[in-house]
Amino acid sequence: MLTDFLQYFRQDLREVWRTMPAADLAAFVRRLVRIPTSALADLLSDGEAAWGPHEENTARLLEAQDYALQLTWNDRTIDPDDPELRKERAIAKRNGFKPPPFPMIPPSALRPPKLAQARVDAYLAEVHRYQNPPKPEADVIPLDEWERAKGIVTEHQ
Repeated sequence: MLTDFLQYFRQDLREVWRTMPAADLAAFVRRLVRIPTSALADLLSDGEAAWGPHEENTARLLEAQDYALQLTWNDRTIDPDDPELRKERAIAKRNGFKPPPFPMIPPSALRPPKLAQARVDAYLAEVHRYQNPPKPEADVIPLDEWERAKGIVTEHQ
């Protein structure tokens, strides 16, 4: 906060603390909190004060480039004719696993802690959604419903 007072108000906080009325000092502190680039705002918001759309877009661009690099590396190092890989793909296909309709890019950029955790949670939820496809409901109905639908009357004793 010492440097914030010097940078934004051109006053020394130690001097202001001794000489300024408390109401005026409180007004300066409230102004500091509203300045996203101040150290006090950064401290109170866990680093989220200066995190805006530009920073998030930059982080997403970094993650997309990292994902593209990983895909290129996998493409050059994994043999598509490998028998183990073919077996795994056949098992996945038989079990109903399909690739998601869009690339799921894992979060790898540095973000403020709360935002980073929210991004990781969202990614893991998407991965879980596509790794565990819903089981198709069986088209089986109880025998008495089927008989009723077909018009078959049975005598129950």
